Amino acid sequence: MRRLAKILYTINSITCIFIGLLHTHAHYTSLVSEELAEVMNHTILVTGTNANVYNLWQGMSLMMGLLLIIVGLSHLLILKQLAKEDFPPIGGSLILILMLVFVIYAGYYFFGGWQVYGGAMGLLLQGTCLILSIRGK
Repeated sequence: MRRLAKILYTINSITCIFIGLLHTHAHYTSLVSEELAEVMNHTILVTGTNANVYNLWQGMSLMMGLLLIIVGLSHLLILKQLAKEDFPPIGGSLILILMLVFVIYAGYYFFGGWQVYGGAMGLLLQGTCLILSIRGK
């Protein structure tokens, strides 16, 4: 059970890194363009300051990819520091599950089916990891 829990935790951690890398790659190859900058060249008020919509979108897109990479790396580091007889941390699994719930929510309301399916698969893997960790402690 411990080995399976660690494998599932590792899969979701690596998946975060992989999706973060893909998103960052797509950001620079598909989402940065003069055409988009022209279409999104509007100003809105954000926290009392005028902000360009294109710049906000670019910043959020880039940060999403980079933060997914950081989440995955952080969870791999947590795993690496566990003793051989330890199960993955319950708190770490809960954090990943919460993130995956929001992935499903965003997919359902904003992005589409593939994000919902991917989030659901990750949720299934991490939920199984969590159950194994709880039963093993």
